Amino acid sequence: MTETIVLGLDGANWALLKPWLEEGRLPNIEALRSEGVFTDMESCLPPVTCPNWRCYSTGKNPGKLGVFWWERIDTDRRTLTTPDSRSFKSANYWDYLNEQGRTAGILNLPMTYPPFEVDRFLVAGGPGSEQKEYAYPPNLGARLDDEGYTLHPDRPVTAKGDLKEADNIVDLIERRLETFRGLLDEEDPDVAHCTVFYVNVLQHFFWRNEPTRRAWEVIDEHIGQLREENPDSNLFLMSDHGCKNVDTVFYANSWLEAEGYLVTESETSDLLTKYGINKKRISKLAHKLGVHDLVTRLAPDRLTDSIPEDEEGFKREQKLEKVDWERSQAIASGQGLIYVIDNDPETVDAIINDLSALTNENGDPIAREVMRSDEAYSGPYTDEAPDIVFDQRPGVHTSGAIGSNPIFDDVGQWEAENVRTGLFLASGPDIEASAVDRDVSITDVAPTVLHSVGCAVPTDMDGTPLPLFGDDGFDECDPLPFEAVDSTGRQSVQNRLEDLGYLE
Repeated sequence: MTETIVLGLDGANWALLKPWLEEGRLPNIEALRSEGVFTDMESCLPPVTCPNWRCYSTGKNPGKLGVFWWERIDTDRRTLTTPDSRSFKSANYWDYLNEQGRTAGILNLPMTYPPFEVDRFLVAGGPGSEQKEYAYPPNLGARLDDEGYTLHPDRPVTAKGDLKEADNIVDLIERRLETFRGLLDEEDPDVAHCTVFYVNVLQHFFWRNEPTRRAWEVIDEHIGQLREENPDSNLFLMSDHGCKNVDTVFYANSWLEAEGYLVTESETSDLLTKYGINKKRISKLAHKLGVHDLVTRLAPDRLTDSIPEDEEGFKREQKLEKVDWERSQAIASGQGLIYVIDNDPETVDAIINDLSALTNENGDPIAREVMRSDEAYSGPYTDEAPDIVFDQRPGVHTSGAIGSNPIFDDVGQWEAENVRTGLFLASGPDIEASAVDRDVSITDVAPTVLHSVGCAVPTDMDGTPLPLFGDDGFDECDPLPFEAVDSTGRQSVQNRLEDLGYLE
């Protein structure tokens, strides 16, 4: 019997779901709230899929993992890299389950590609996974291929008008949850996890509009079926972060440039941005014509390198080529991260002071809090973090693009952006608590999962088991070693992140 089931709902919070719960559209989630325990849950900064899904699986903050976002900028080497599953310098909770004689089944957890060896199964997921060698054991991947299992939709949602593509994502979510329920029945792991990732893509582009609502109704239906099929299991619902509609787009590099912290080089390719010629539009046209792969293979590097990524300008490695490194002091990534060149402490202090006081044209602050890296993180890899981390105010989307952008703009391609407040819910025969009377962090979930099946919790986890089971004590164990592998990122993964609006 599967003792604990964890359903990961990317980008979910109670504020997002409240109207649908009140309208009776999500009866199974509402039933779980009535019979179980639910609360808000805080994610690590920045509140993004990467690194937060691995903060969940390791029970650690990014300073103990060495991964802080979808990209890492090395200002000394002037390089940009994207992480994969092996970039996170820690064991995961399923390693401890297996070490202590328990089994695990993990499906669609972001940042698990290439997949890990797990006693039972692991099927990689999220935007960083590819449709080859994505499952362990390998014969499971071959079987899923035969059944038509797909990690990603054929054509991504890249704009608010992509309603047909949104329909395909709803279908993909339906098939994902059907696959999970089938694997639970066949494999019967002690602990099982499934992430519903693409629902947050719908939230980003459509907020609470019809495609997102339909997706949540599908999720709710499968939650009811999971509960009915596994009545003796403890069921956890959790998210990597929450979501809120956007009122301001903040172009961090435009602001850094206006303040004199960043100097960029203008080229004739800037004219392409001015006249709306960019990779995103070319890619979308190629998808519609069915020649996307051909165009990707045949386009020479010197051409693609000179074309802006989208209407916002230059992103990922391209933006590094626009920087005048000798005259610049800082460069930003998206969603609240700034790298200071040469780690100059006076520049760090100046940017923190300026950003802390920054407001948009309506007088609303851009950041709720602006921190140095050692204030945002703890652990041996904190010195690899961006020098400045800011918790963007709910309603702000921070872009890391370099181009002819204003400092502030109205709603862009995303209708909604991530916020730090996510959700947690626990229901099942072993749940004795009627409420959780302390703050809950995403790093608390892994030790709670281990404790739920009687396994010891490693001493290097940041989180501790939540008081759900009628006792306060838990066993501890020594941390397991890990094998650190750094990755420069695969082009196809970067393209997918860019299409979805994640990598800027």
